[in-house]
Amino acid sequence: KLLGYLLVYETIRKWVNIHYIYIKNIESYKEIYKFDTQESYIILTNLIECNDIVSNISTILPKMCLQHINFKNNQQDNYEYLQTISKEKIIIVEKFLNNYSIIRLIDYLVKKQKIKSSQIKIMCVTCSHSICEYLGNQYQSLEIYTTKIYKNQ
Repeated sequence: KLLGYLLVYETIRKWVNIHYIYIKNIESYKEIYKFDTQESYIILTNLIECNDIVSNISTILPKMCLQHINFKNNQQDNYEYLQTISKEKIIIVEKFLNNYSIIRLIDYLVKKQKIKSSQIKIMCVTCSHSICEYLGNQYQSLEIYTTKIYKNQ
């Protein structure tokens, strides 16, 4: 759970816009942090498998929406419910990125929904080297945050 929390923080720390407000009193000043109200985030994840990772994500991310997606048996035709995604920043959360369905999802978001790959980040505990390499070659501005990349056998 803590590892997931740290991964979420590392994934969004440079992405979240924070406004700093300084309030000056006679003898001191106070600093207040405010999230940008124009930003919204959508997290695509398998809520059953990644519940421990995303359970406390609302404490870090303001104005976010969790969307369940099953990476194991998905087809591009089953992504019709994702049509509401437009200006959101998208974070895809998966524990073990080891199947190619993530590529179908990214292809759908970028090619069909016309979402820029820089608008998407992937967060996973472990990632297959072949998937990481493929995504890096296809989408150079796509960022993947992981704790371990393993070689395929």
